[in-house]
Amino acid sequence: MTTNENYLRHWRQGDRIESLKQIIIGLDNTIDLLRKKIDEINWYDSGLFNEEVEPIYGLAFIAFQNYIVGCIKDSFDSTTPKLKLECFRLVPNIEGFERSSIELIATLANYSKHKDEEINQYLQENLKCFKLKWGNDIEIDDSPVFEGLSLLSEKWDLFEILKIVTDWEDKLWRYRYEKYGTTNLQTGILLTYEGKTISRI
Repeated sequence: MTTNENYLRHWRQGDRIESLKQIIIGLDNTIDLLRKKIDEINWYDSGLFNEEVEPIYGLAFIAFQNYIVGCIKDSFDSTTPKLKLECFRLVPNIEGFERSSIELIATLANYSKHKDEEINQYLQENLKCFKLKWGNDIEIDDSPVFEGLSLLSEKWDLFEILKIVTDWEDKLWRYRYEKYGTTNLQTGILLTYEGKTISRI
């Protein structure tokens, strides 16, 4: 990438990555506080812990998804389903599955948003692709949030997932410039995608 392209990238990122980091730090601190209760309170066990942290991890996945979609919007000024899927698949599939880590993050975010409602067919298909079970009859330990989380980080480390997302973002920007050309801040060359001008410069 040229100096101008790097400038464009960092300018469009703005405070987005810092906001995401602060969100993840806050959620991780909350999870740590709840984990301490297991040792400090006799009746507080891993089941109760999982009940309390499931929505917290869900919020983390929603934050990651918002960041991912925001990066695509920054890069292409578009977030059509076709474009999002194309960008989600810039990273390899998770071993043993036919979907990428970014697709899993989006799936877990959508599940977290809609788990108390009727799960639509599209989300059901994505959950099945990762062999995740859902429904009122599953135990909390078998929640798609925890099962999916284990696929992304054996230690359930949100910062490992943050790195997955930021590494993907690097690939996104390279993909943008290598596949569709460049946008130069000085010359004002416009980038297009499927015949549509997508540069906001």
